[in-house]
Amino acid sequence: MRIIFSNHARIKISQRKIPKSYVTQVISFPDFIHYNPSGRDVFYKKFTKLYLKVAAKKLRTGIIVITAHWVAKMPSQ
Repeated sequence: MRIIFSNHARIKISQRKIPKSYVTQVISFPDFIHYNPSGRDVFYKKFTKLYLKVAAKKLRTGIIVITAHWVAKMPSQ
């Protein structure tokens, strides 16, 4: 699966000092996915004490990462 980073995602990942490899892990092996009717899904994966939350949109050619940031917990399932 091809993962494309939007300009916004690149900027925010850099500002938040999140390694791109972490974002790739979240997309590839999420702990939880919150599917959104708009097509912008939110992927979660736990790293130590925090979860990395990645908002992305699936396309036929791959996935576009919109943004990523750390959160204390996932939404209730």
